[in-house]
Amino acid sequence: MRILIITVFLLVSITTSALAEESRELIFSVHPFVSARELHENFSPLIAYLEKKIDRQIKFTVAKSYEDNSNKLGKDLADIVYIGPAAYVSMSEKYTKKRMLACLTVNGRPNYKGYIFTKADNPAQKLADLTGNSFASSSKKSTMSYVVPRYMFIEAGVPFPEKELQLRGNHNNIALAVLAGDINAGAVKEKTYHKYEARGLKPIAMTPEIPEHPFVAGNKMDDETYKKIKQAMLAIKTPEDVNTLLKPIKKTLTGLSDVQDSDYDNLREIFRAVKADEAKAE
Repeated sequence: MRILIITVFLLVSITTSALAEESRELIFSVHPFVSARELHENFSPLIAYLEKKIDRQIKFTVAKSYEDNSNKLGKDLADIVYIGPAAYVSMSEKYTKKRMLACLTVNGRPNYKGYIFTKADNPAQKLADLTGNSFASSSKKSTMSYVVPRYMFIEAGVPFPEKELQLRGNHNNIALAVLAGDINAGAVKEKTYHKYEARGLKPIAMTPEIPEHPFVAGNKMDDETYKKIKQAMLAIKTPEDVNTLLKPIKKTLTGLSDVQDSDYDNLREIFRAVKADEAKAE
């Protein structure tokens, strides 16, 4: 009798736990690449769409930093994480690989690029001209403002301005700092560069294309919910849905694509080269 009671108790506990998980509010986290206000506005349509598709509440949060967003994913403190490619690679090296939901598609391509730039009246013409002068990135976890640009310096055989590096929090701040003359040069994603280009920016180099930002699922998410969210994301195809749900996040978005962890293997090589270069500079 005692064994039967214990068995029933365990079954009830497991069922209760499963039901609680199925009804739990999901956490959606993003890195602070622009202001928190902009991020809330930009992601709200997509989150409302997903809530309707899975019949479940989703709480939107902006991480304190790029690293905080990565750690939330790595420690499974968030269920859906929008993360930069380099930050995802770094997270997977530190913790473990995660289940990919989808990645951005821009103008029909699941890749993106960025610019290393200066103010328009700056005499610099090439990467070698930037050595020894101040350089701005948003974070050392940022793909387009730090990891890939630093790799470009390595490939060009030019010392990266390590001692002169300043971290400005987000891409808008980098562009504004260069325009104000507070920073000699910086690097940002293509969207941010073009946003401020007409105000007086000059490109020094364009980055190679890198796989776009992915949406990644935390390990606490059950398989059924994962499949529903992935299916819902990949179903955003009509011009009306793209305009309503995705273009607020990025005006050039044309959809979401299926993506695998292995798609970021090339970036892993870039990341390791940068880590080795950082170790030499210490």
